[in-house]
Amino acid sequence: MGDSTNGFDSLASESVVVEDSNLNPVIQLTTWLLLSLTTLAFSFRLLTRFFIKGEAPFSHEDALIVLSYVFCFGESITMVIPESRIIGRDAGMISDDELKAGLKVAYSRDILFVLSLMFAKLSVCASLFSLSPNQFHRRATRILSSTILLWAITCLLSTIFQCGTHGPWENDSCMDWRTFLYYEGLLNAFTDVILVIVPIAMIYPLHMSFKIKVTIMFLYSARLLTITAIVCQLIYLPRLFEDNFTLRGYPYFLCMQLVQFTSFSSACAVYFLLFLRSLQSGFLQASNSPPFTSANLSASSYIKGSREGMSIMQGSCHEADHRMRERTMLLRGEF
Repeated sequence: MGDSTNGFDSLASESVVVEDSNLNPVIQLTTWLLLSLTTLAFSFRLLTRFFIKGEAPFSHEDALIVLSYVFCFGESITMVIPESRIIGRDAGMISDDELKAGLKVAYSRDILFVLSLMFAKLSVCASLFSLSPNQFHRRATRILSSTILLWAITCLLSTIFQCGTHGPWENDSCMDWRTFLYYEGLLNAFTDVILVIVPIAMIYPLHMSFKIKVTIMFLYSARLLTITAIVCQLIYLPRLFEDNFTLRGYPYFLCMQLVQFTSFSSACAVYFLLFLRSLQSGFLQASNSPPFTSANLSASSYIKGSREGMSIMQGSCHEADHRMRERTMLLRGEF
């Protein structure tokens, strides 16, 4: 009985308690929750692709979203390992060795964060490029992709060489980190705004059901949540440069995880509509093919429904492109 009591006492002493001077458990819990939701969104997208586009080859869009998830997973892990427990804790509770180890992990985290966002954004660009045959739309998508790459490359180089050939835990003479973080956040928000505008501009002129059009634009607009999280991140950014930055800056790191989660999830959001449309097509085909069995809801039903939907969308794109050419020829006096 005594051994059992000692065991419970030991377990209680090791339990984590959220205090005003130790908010790290909140960050860890939030990170695990968002990582779980990110994994669900990623799994949903893969399953949707398997059922709807199972016969199609693995595309650049698919490869980019897989890479984004890999870096997103790695970034989340850096937030929950023991070395990251300096975040959300009072500076007086942290030893010099703990601070040094935490800064090393933060160095890796910042790199993984940029890589995750970059590949998620490029995945959306790849989807938009394959969606419309219009050359103006494709040119705009190329410019957007180049802007995202330029932003990511400058952020990565600045992060890697922020203190020259030394790490930020070794050298105090580093670049102006506050200015860099404002640059990173503002350009991140700017590219997300364009990622909302471009698909809406592409979809709005198409001749399709108003309900479907609004639904598609709404799903692409889910990235507005990312922009909101970035704004919150920039609001809390000055706290990183206060004396007790490990405790005072914890809202910034919470927003950082929200930015990553919403950016990745919004890249998968449009697949939700494809899944529902194909599911509806599968049910309709099953109900019109007696007898009703589970075999009617096979992968072929999903693939057929997706192909019909994509054919309608592509036909609308070609029709819009043809009308644009006619208007151009009319203005030139060729008719």
